[in-house]
Amino acid sequence: MKNKSGYWLFCAAFFGLMLMLASVSHALASAVTDGLKTTIDRVINVVTDAKYKGDPQARRAKLRGIIHPKFDYIEMGKRSLARNWRDLSPQERRDFIDLFGQLLENSYAKKIESYQNEEIKYVDEVIKGKYAMVKTEIVRKNDVIGVDYKLIQNGNEWQVYDFIVEGVSLIRNYRSQFNKIIVKESFAELMKKLGKKVKDLEAGTANDKDEI
Repeated sequence: MKNKSGYWLFCAAFFGLMLMLASVSHALASAVTDGLKTTIDRVINVVTDAKYKGDPQARRAKLRGIIHPKFDYIEMGKRSLARNWRDLSPQERRDFIDLFGQLLENSYAKKIESYQNEEIKYVDEVIKGKYAMVKTEIVRKNDVIGVDYKLIQNGNEWQVYDFIVEGVSLIRNYRSQFNKIIVKESFAELMKKLGKKVKDLEAGTANDKDEI
């Protein structure tokens, strides 16, 4: 009888622990999606705010202020340059991250400015250690666009380090372009092209494609 009692106590403790771990995992997963959703909601609020319609520069500045804390530009920069990152000096790395960050902010802002009351669904999330993916869908009248956000945990924050739009990775796309420019021309030429792209985006004269 004593052994049976101990067995059932062990089972109760074990299942209690499993329930607690499941609860913690769910809370962590929710925190990842909720944090991303909060940022996207804030961005949409700015885009749809009537007071910014006549002042696109103020709107873009407001959007950058919201977007910046949610992006891990260092991680994005390293992944976009891949092996070329190793060849850069500390100053070159800082200069690249600064310029690449401006490019990403302006590119994302330009895309989101075309928002026209589409529904955004948060359909799934996967967490593996310090990495996570949040799957979303942009529902339009005639089609659905899948957008997956890849995030990395930095301290208590989850930051985006890649987007996958309809199966195409933003960082992989940039990596291919950057490597071609560096190999055929030079890193200095890449920086020159990035600078021009940023200026064109800020002036509203660049298209919204992820091309340099």
